[in-house]
Amino acid sequence: MNTQLIDRQSVKVSNIGRLLLDMGKLTPEDTERILKKQKEDGTRFGDAAKQLGLITEADLQLVLSQQFDYAYLPAENSNYSRDLVAAYSPFSSEVEGFRGVRSQLLFRWFNEGFKAVSIVGANSGDGVSYASANLAVVFSQLGKKTLLIDGNMRNPRQHKIFNLKQPFGLSDILADRTPGSDALFNIPDLPNLTVLGAGTIPPNPQELIGRSNFAQLIKYASSIFDVIIVDTPALSSGSDGQMLSCITRGAVLVSRLNHSSMSDTINLKKQIESSGASVIGALVNSY
Repeated sequence: MNTQLIDRQSVKVSNIGRLLLDMGKLTPEDTERILKKQKEDGTRFGDAAKQLGLITEADLQLVLSQQFDYAYLPAENSNYSRDLVAAYSPFSSEVEGFRGVRSQLLFRWFNEGFKAVSIVGANSGDGVSYASANLAVVFSQLGKKTLLIDGNMRNPRQHKIFNLKQPFGLSDILADRTPGSDALFNIPDLPNLTVLGAGTIPPNPQELIGRSNFAQLIKYASSIFDVIIVDTPALSSGSDGQMLSCITRGAVLVSRLNHSSMSDTINLKKQIESSGASVIGALVNSY
Protein backbone atom coordinates (compact mmCIF):
# COMPACT_ATOMS: atom_id res chain seq x y z
CA MET A 1 0.00 0.00 0.00
CA ASN A 2 2.75 2.45 0.96
CA THR A 3 4.68 1.61 -2.21
CA GLN A 4 1.62 2.41 -4.34
CA LEU A 5 1.15 5.75 -2.60
CA ILE A 6 4.81 6.66 -3.12
CA ASP A 7 4.63 5.66 -6.78
CA ARG A 8 1.55 7.83 -7.33
CA GLN A 9 3.15 10.77 -5.58
CA SER A 10 6.27 10.37 -7.77
CA VAL A 11 4.10 10.55 -10.90
CA LYS A 12 2.56 13.81 -9.67
CA VAL A 13 5.98 15.26 -8.83
CA SER A 14 7.40 14.37 -12.23
CA ASN A 15 4.38 15.95 -13.94
CA ILE A 16 4.76 19.25 -12.06
CA GLY A 17 8.50 19.27 -12.63
CA ARG A 18 8.13 18.55 -16.34
CA LEU A 19 5.58 21.33 -16.77
CA LEU A 20 7.80 23.82 -14.95
CA LEU A 21 10.74 22.75 -17.11
CA ASP A 22 8.67 23.11 -20.29
CA MET A 23 7.58 26.58 -19.20
CA GLY A 24 11.19 27.60 -18.65
CA LYS A 25 10.61 28.21 -14.94
CA LEU A 26 13.18 25.57 -13.91
CA THR A 27 16.42 24.10 -15.24
CA PRO A 28 17.42 20.44 -14.89
CA GLU A 29 19.90 21.53 -12.20
CA ASP A 30 17.08 23.28 -10.31
CA THR A 31 15.04 20.08 -10.44
CA GLU A 32 17.86 18.10 -8.85
CA ARG A 33 18.06 20.59 -5.97
CA ILE A 34 14.31 20.43 -5.49
CA LEU A 35 14.23 16.64 -5.45
CA LYS A 36 17.05 16.59 -2.90
CA LYS A 37 15.21 19.02 -0.60
CA GLN A 38 11.98 17.14 -1.12
CA LYS A 39 13.66 13.91 0.00
CA GLU A 40 15.25 15.59 3.02
CA ASP A 41 12.18 17.49 4.26
CA GLY A 42 9.34 15.34 2.94
CA THR A 43 7.68 18.37 1.31
CA ARG A 44 5.80 18.51 -1.95
CA PHE A 45 7.70 19.34 -5.13
CA GLY A 46 6.08 22.74 -5.58
CA ASP A 47 6.55 23.73 -1.94
CA ALA A 48 10.21 22.67 -2.05
CA ALA A 49 10.73 24.74 -5.22
CA LYS A 50 9.16 27.79 -3.54
CA GLN A 51 11.24 27.36 -0.38
CA LEU A 52 14.38 27.31 -2.49
CA GLY A 53 13.26 30.53 -4.17
CA LEU A 54 13.22 28.91 -7.60
CA ILE A 55 9.55 29.60 -8.38
CA THR A 56 6.86 31.95 -7.06
CA GLU A 57 3.36 31.17 -5.84
CA ALA A 58 2.08 32.55 -9.16
CA ASP A 59 4.28 30.05 -11.03
CA LEU A 60 2.90 27.20 -8.94
CA GLN A 61 -0.71 28.29 -9.45
CA LEU A 62 -0.13 28.50 -13.19
CA VAL A 63 1.26 24.98 -13.46
CA LEU A 64 -1.50 23.59 -11.21
CA SER A 65 -4.07 25.28 -13.45
CA GLN A 66 -2.67 23.33 -16.39
CA GLN A 67 -2.88 20.06 -14.49
CA PHE A 68 -6.48 20.75 -13.52
CA ASP A 69 -7.38 22.10 -16.99
CA TYR A 70 -8.11 25.60 -15.63
CA ALA A 71 -6.78 28.11 -18.14
CA TYR A 72 -5.71 31.59 -17.13
CA LEU A 73 -3.05 34.07 -18.24
CA PRO A 74 0.27 34.73 -16.49
CA ALA A 75 1.11 38.38 -15.82
CA GLU A 76 3.86 38.39 -18.45
CA ASN A 77 1.38 37.48 -21.20
CA SER A 78 0.66 40.81 -22.93
CA ASN A 79 -1.41 39.48 -25.82
CA TYR A 80 -4.72 40.71 -24.42
CA SER A 81 -6.26 43.65 -22.59
CA ARG A 82 -5.91 43.75 -18.81
CA ASP A 83 -9.69 44.15 -18.79
CA LEU A 84 -9.74 40.33 -18.85
CA VAL A 85 -9.56 40.10 -15.06
CA ALA A 86 -11.08 36.61 -15.15
CA ALA A 87 -8.02 35.47 -17.13
CA TYR A 88 -5.29 37.57 -15.51
CA SER A 89 -6.57 37.62 -11.89
CA PRO A 90 -8.83 34.55 -11.62
CA PHE A 91 -8.52 34.31 -7.83
CA SER A 92 -9.60 37.90 -7.09
CA SER A 93 -12.83 38.85 -5.32
CA GLU A 94 -14.00 40.69 -8.45
CA VAL A 95 -13.87 37.50 -10.48
CA GLU A 96 -15.85 35.70 -7.76
CA GLY A 97 -18.66 38.09 -8.72
CA PHE A 98 -18.50 36.93 -12.34
CA ARG A 99 -18.56 33.32 -11.18
CA GLY A 100 -21.65 34.15 -9.11
CA VAL A 101 -23.42 35.47 -12.22
CA ARG A 102 -22.24 32.40 -14.09
CA SER A 103 -23.97 30.21 -11.50
CA GLN A 104 -27.19 32.22 -11.86
CA LEU A 105 -27.12 31.79 -15.61
CA LEU A 106 -26.38 28.08 -15.41
CA PHE A 107 -29.22 27.26 -13.06
CA ARG A 108 -31.78 29.74 -14.35
CA TRP A 109 -31.05 29.69 -18.08
CA PHE A 110 -28.51 27.39 -19.67
CA ASN A 111 -29.55 24.30 -17.71
CA GLU A 112 -33.11 24.97 -18.91
CA GLY A 113 -32.05 24.35 -22.50
CA PHE A 114 -31.25 27.89 -23.67
CA LYS A 115 -27.88 28.58 -25.28
CA ALA A 116 -27.64 32.37 -25.82
CA VAL A 117 -27.90 35.44 -23.61
CA SER A 118 -27.47 39.17 -24.28
CA ILE A 119 -25.54 41.44 -21.93
CA VAL A 120 -27.20 44.87 -21.83
CA GLY A 121 -26.66 48.28 -20.22
CA ALA A 122 -28.50 51.59 -20.17
CA ASN A 123 -25.63 53.93 -20.96
CA SER A 124 -22.19 53.97 -22.51
CA GLY A 125 -19.57 53.41 -19.83
CA ASP A 126 -21.64 50.91 -17.83
CA GLY A 127 -19.10 48.22 -18.70
CA VAL A 128 -21.15 45.90 -20.89
CA SER A 129 -18.20 44.86 -23.07
CA TYR A 130 -16.06 44.33 -19.98
CA ALA A 131 -18.75 42.17 -18.37
CA SER A 132 -19.39 40.23 -21.59
CA ALA A 133 -15.71 39.39 -22.08
CA ASN A 134 -15.18 38.22 -18.51
CA LEU A 135 -18.38 36.19 -18.40
CA ALA A 136 -17.25 34.45 -21.58
CA VAL A 137 -13.90 33.67 -19.96
CA VAL A 138 -15.38 32.18 -16.77
CA PHE A 139 -17.74 29.97 -18.78
CA SER A 140 -14.81 28.73 -20.89
CA GLN A 141 -12.85 28.02 -17.69
CA LEU A 142 -15.74 25.82 -16.59
CA GLY A 143 -15.14 23.70 -19.69
CA LYS A 144 -18.13 25.07 -21.59
CA LYS A 145 -17.57 25.57 -25.30
CA THR A 146 -18.21 29.32 -25.39
CA LEU A 147 -18.84 31.82 -28.19
CA LEU A 148 -18.60 35.55 -27.50
CA ILE A 149 -20.32 37.69 -30.15
CA ASP A 150 -19.63 41.42 -30.32
CA GLY A 151 -23.09 42.66 -31.23
CA ASN A 152 -22.07 46.27 -30.60
CA MET A 153 -21.62 47.32 -34.21
CA ARG A 154 -21.67 51.00 -33.20
CA ASN A 155 -18.72 51.17 -30.84
CA PRO A 156 -17.17 47.69 -30.66
CA ARG A 157 -14.51 46.75 -28.11
CA GLN A 158 -14.04 42.99 -28.16
CA HIS A 159 -11.49 43.15 -31.00
CA LYS A 160 -9.35 45.38 -28.77
CA ILE A 161 -9.85 43.29 -25.62
CA PHE A 162 -8.87 40.04 -27.37
CA ASN A 163 -6.47 41.57 -29.90
CA LEU A 164 -8.38 40.13 -32.85
CA LYS A 165 -6.65 40.26 -36.22
CA GLN A 166 -9.50 39.31 -38.56
CA PRO A 167 -10.78 42.19 -40.70
CA PHE A 168 -14.24 40.60 -40.82
CA GLY A 169 -16.87 40.01 -38.14
CA LEU A 170 -20.58 39.94 -37.37
CA SER A 171 -21.59 42.81 -39.68
CA ASP A 172 -19.78 41.20 -42.59
CA ILE A 173 -21.54 37.88 -42.01
CA LEU A 174 -24.96 39.54 -41.80
CA ALA A 175 -24.26 41.51 -44.99
CA ASP A 176 -23.09 38.32 -46.75
CA ARG A 177 -19.61 39.77 -47.22
CA THR A 178 -17.81 36.76 -45.70
CA PRO A 179 -18.58 33.25 -44.45
CA GLY A 180 -18.75 32.80 -40.70
CA SER A 181 -15.71 30.52 -40.57
CA ASP A 182 -13.48 33.38 -41.74
CA ALA A 183 -14.62 35.67 -38.95
CA LEU A 184 -14.40 33.36 -35.92
CA PHE A 185 -11.28 33.47 -33.77
CA ASN A 186 -10.35 30.70 -31.34
CA ILE A 187 -8.42 32.23 -28.43
CA PRO A 188 -5.22 30.15 -28.27
CA ASP A 189 -4.47 30.82 -24.59
CA LEU A 190 -8.03 30.17 -23.44
CA PRO A 191 -9.28 26.81 -24.69
CA ASN A 192 -13.06 26.54 -25.19
CA LEU A 193 -13.36 30.27 -26.03
CA THR A 194 -14.17 31.58 -29.52
CA VAL A 195 -14.78 35.26 -30.33
CA LEU A 196 -16.73 36.77 -33.21
CA GLY A 197 -15.83 40.44 -33.50
CA ALA A 198 -18.24 43.15 -34.65
CA GLY A 199 -16.47 43.47 -38.01
CA THR A 200 -16.73 46.45 -40.32
CA ILE A 201 -18.74 49.23 -38.65
CA PRO A 202 -21.89 49.43 -40.80
CA PRO A 203 -24.19 52.40 -41.44
CA ASN A 204 -27.25 50.29 -40.61
CA PRO A 205 -26.65 48.10 -37.50
CA GLN A 206 -30.34 47.86 -36.54
CA GLU A 207 -31.34 46.73 -40.00
CA LEU A 208 -28.61 44.09 -40.01
CA ILE A 209 -29.76 42.73 -36.64
CA GLY A 210 -33.33 42.68 -37.92
CA ARG A 211 -32.44 40.41 -40.81
CA SER A 212 -33.42 36.78 -40.46
CA ASN A 213 -29.84 35.59 -40.86
CA PHE A 214 -28.87 36.84 -37.38
CA ALA A 215 -31.47 34.57 -35.78
CA GLN A 216 -30.23 31.80 -38.08
CA LEU A 217 -26.66 32.48 -36.93
CA ILE A 218 -27.68 32.09 -33.28
CA LYS A 219 -29.56 28.89 -34.10
CA TYR A 220 -26.59 27.44 -35.95
CA ALA A 221 -24.11 28.48 -33.24
CA SER A 222 -26.37 26.84 -30.64
CA SER A 223 -25.77 23.50 -32.32
CA ILE A 224 -22.00 23.89 -31.85
CA PHE A 225 -21.48 25.88 -28.65
CA ASP A 226 -22.67 25.31 -25.09
CA VAL A 227 -22.85 29.01 -24.25
CA ILE A 228 -23.27 32.11 -26.45
CA ILE A 229 -22.65 35.54 -24.90
CA VAL A 230 -23.76 38.58 -26.93
CA ASP A 231 -22.23 41.99 -26.19
CA THR A 232 -24.68 44.82 -27.02
CA PRO A 233 -24.56 48.61 -27.38
CA ALA A 234 -26.06 50.83 -24.70
CA LEU A 235 -29.80 51.36 -24.73
CA SER A 236 -29.14 55.11 -25.06
CA SER A 237 -27.49 54.40 -28.45
CA GLY A 238 -30.57 52.81 -29.98
CA SER A 239 -32.77 49.74 -29.79
CA ASP A 240 -30.07 47.26 -30.85
CA GLY A 241 -29.87 45.80 -27.35
CA GLN A 242 -33.61 45.21 -27.25
CA MET A 243 -33.54 43.49 -30.63
CA LEU A 244 -30.60 41.29 -29.68
CA SER A 245 -32.25 40.36 -26.38
CA CYS A 246 -35.43 39.45 -28.22
CA ILE A 247 -33.49 37.03 -30.42
CA THR A 248 -31.47 35.45 -27.59
CA ARG A 249 -34.64 35.50 -25.42
CA GLY A 250 -32.66 36.29 -22.28
CA ALA A 251 -30.61 39.19 -20.90
CA VAL A 252 -28.33 40.16 -18.05
CA LEU A 253 -28.55 43.79 -16.92
CA VAL A 254 -25.25 45.58 -16.34
CA SER A 255 -24.82 48.76 -14.30
CA ARG A 256 -21.80 50.56 -12.90
CA LEU A 257 -21.32 51.48 -9.27
CA ASN A 258 -21.52 55.26 -8.68
CA HIS A 259 -22.19 55.78 -12.38
CA SER A 260 -25.53 54.26 -13.37
CA SER A 261 -28.78 55.72 -12.04
CA MET A 262 -31.52 53.58 -10.56
CA SER A 263 -34.10 55.11 -12.89
CA ASP A 264 -32.02 54.21 -15.95
CA THR A 265 -31.66 50.63 -14.73
CA ILE A 266 -35.39 50.30 -14.05
CA ASN A 267 -36.16 51.70 -17.50
CA LEU A 268 -33.64 49.26 -19.03
CA LYS A 269 -35.42 46.34 -17.37
CA LYS A 270 -38.80 47.52 -18.67
CA GLN A 271 -37.45 47.97 -22.20
CA ILE A 272 -35.87 44.51 -22.28
CA GLU A 273 -38.98 42.83 -20.93
CA SER A 274 -41.16 44.72 -23.41
CA SER A 275 -39.12 43.09 -26.21
CA GLY A 276 -40.27 39.70 -24.98
CA ALA A 277 -36.95 38.71 -23.39
CA SER A 278 -36.48 37.43 -19.85
CA VAL A 279 -34.21 39.33 -17.45
CA ILE A 280 -32.20 36.51 -15.92
CA GLY A 281 -29.82 38.38 -13.65
CA ALA A 282 -27.93 41.58 -12.95
CA LEU A 283 -24.29 42.55 -12.57
CA VAL A 284 -22.84 45.69 -10.97
CA ASN A 285 -19.40 46.75 -12.19
CA SER A 286 -17.11 48.40 -9.69
CA TYR A 287 -14.04 48.88 -11.90
